[in-house]
Amino acid sequence: MAVKAENMFISQSLLERGIPFDAGIPNLNQETEATMQEARDIVSGKKETKTYHSAGELFAEIDAE
Repeated sequence: MAVKAENMFISQSLLERGIPFDAGIPNLNQETEATMQEARDIVSGKKETKTYHSAGELFAEIDAE
């Protein structure tokens, strides 16, 4: 069964001259794109964020709101 699937994949790859499916990044809505950019900015240090020393500290702040 696995050999048949591998043969089908290879045959289709040869016909397509590449992988036989779209492996691109999906089109994301504007909110998701903005959120991903914000995450990149946080990771790269372009945007500062508040940090917590423990989960308890975070939850205490949430509860206080």
